[in-house]
Amino acid sequence: MSDFIIQIGKLITAFGDAEYRYLLLEPLIFYGILIGVVMLGVGFFMKAPKLQFAALITVGISAFAHVPYKEARLSAAPRIEQVYKISSPARMKGFNENTQSWLETVWQFRLLVLLAAVTLMIGINRNRFGFGLAVATCLLGLIVAKNAMWLHYQDAIAYHPNLKKHEAPIDRQPRVETPPAVTQYPW
Repeated sequence: MSDFIIQIGKLITAFGDAEYRYLLLEPLIFYGILIGVVMLGVGFFMKAPKLQFAALITVGISAFAHVPYKEARLSAAPRIEQVYKISSPARMKGFNENTQSWLETVWQFRLLVLLAAVTLMIGINRNRFGFGLAVATCLLGLIVAKNAMWLHYQDAIAYHPNLKKHEAPIDRQPRVETPPAVTQYPW
């Protein structure tokens, strides 16, 4: 029992570390938004207003988790850069680029929080406008979840360089085949 208490104490202390906090919140954002969107879809098909309500709260809170995530990531950045500067400068560059990408997507998370809150205030089943807002929340939630997962994957590559890098189809270089040589006969 004492090991359990010691571990809980160490975990509570670890929450004070910005690097641990942002590593803890990063997957929560993606999984929370995705689970909320799935709950909202199930709520539509089952015609369960309580499930729809819970789904919108889940989406909103998960998207709002980006605020403490961003603050923790920016607080942890100098220490991470110091470690990477010595051990792997290329990884430091990847971490900095990904931090900038997270900062550029702040508007998506804020818009999703706003959209979920407005949908909650108006009500999904009250009128067509509420239903349209709920559908927009689903679509934006899927887009934001995809972007969060992509940025999480980029962080995983920066932290674990042994991961296999999967290129996007647009990043692939097209194969240029050289035409066969034409020989001319002098007749």
